Amino acid sequence: MNVNASNPTLETMILLRNVETFSPAPVLDDELRNILAVARWTGSSMNRQPWEFIVVRDPDMLRALAETQPNLAWWAGAPLAIVVVMTGQHPTLETFDEGRLTERIMLAAASQGLVAGLSWPDTKEALRRVVELLGTPEGKPPRSIIGIGNPTAAEEQPPAMRSALLGREPAGNRKPLSGMVFSERYGVPAHLEPPTAERSPPVP
Repeated sequence: MNVNASNPTLETMILLRNVETFSPAPVLDDELRNILAVARWTGSSMNRQPWEFIVVRDPDMLRALAETQPNLAWWAGAPLAIVVVMTGQHPTLETFDEGRLTERIMLAAASQGLVAGLSWPDTKEALRRVVELLGTPEGKPPRSIIGIGNPTAAEEQPPAMRSALLGREPAGNRKPLSGMVFSERYGVPAHLEPPTAERSPPVP
């Protein structure tokens, strides 16, 4: 399905990927400030804003976090990580809020030419160790940890490639809209007009 490639917001959203390799270049303070501003303004259930953030830049701390669980080793190569700490007062609502928040952090990074990857400690021992390293208080365990950095040469996409990606089905065998979008009632196929650029011009 083609997308209007002239819309930079749609382009950023469609091309967003979870990236776990970074160049050594640092993330600038202005870039980080912009990401945190977007995080701060993210909507939440009943406007509770149930989050706090720990910005980790110390390579030794990043390596220590990476050693807590084998599948988290990539954290060691990130120039910085943002650790999301939720209040824990409303777990069901906070799960929803955390999803909104983490995606917006990644989009804020991508909008500045950065890349980001998301993961979390998913064993009791790994979580215990992360809590110990970061010193989070009881009842406020660290949740998502987002590594952010500049793309490697392999991750950089020249404008021509970006346009090509927007003009065909993205990699990963995405399900077609025809199999997931219905009209008015479940099971009734939705028929969408093709993008404006693909429509036949009117006959003069």
